[in-house]
Amino acid sequence: MTTINLKQANLRTLLAMVLIFVGSVGLDQVSKDYAQSELMTYSHEENIRFYKGQQIPLVSIGDSDRINSSFFLGLGLNYVRNPGAAWGALSNLPDSIRIPFFYLVTLVAVIIIGLYLKNTPWGHRLARFSLVLILSGAVGNFVDRVVHGYVIDWIDVRWNIGSWRYDFPNFNFADSAITVGVSFLIFDIIVLESRRQKKIALAAQT
Repeated sequence: MTTINLKQANLRTLLAMVLIFVGSVGLDQVSKDYAQSELMTYSHEENIRFYKGQQIPLVSIGDSDRINSSFFLGLGLNYVRNPGAAWGALSNLPDSIRIPFFYLVTLVAVIIIGLYLKNTPWGHRLARFSLVLILSGAVGNFVDRVVHGYVIDWIDVRWNIGSWRYDFPNFNFADSAITVGVSFLIFDIIVLESRRQKKIALAAQT
């Protein structure tokens, strides 16, 4: 590939990364604004932990009588505020510790992701796109913490499989972006990187 073509390919990759980041953060914030305006039914003016949100079932598979069902899978909307980390971890910390702690964690995460992006070859597009998705998710939830003091979760998934009845912790689009990004990054590291190393080894033998 010529130098000009390589620069054009890198430019297209950069443009795709910007679009992924802006689109992911934008979609996350729009969906959270909708949840805040349409699903929240009560909010205390001073204490963010006192609120009420409504649950709206969207799609379900299995017996509608979930209590006695051996198989049920449901997807719905459910407004929840999460002042902590994933699954509400550390949400009971005093605000004087919780708020700066999550600010610091987010800053460190952004720096680490930025360093990975800087050192990831342009040709490793899936790895770059994965890191951008992870970054967009971190930024999306960080915006919530700055603006509201909590993260808005609104996607509700529940299931019964035999005797296993579980209400998955509510999540949002930013969480999904992080999960998808991590999954793609693991695939790149395990599968694609192995293929790249084999090609390098074959090229060295010729």
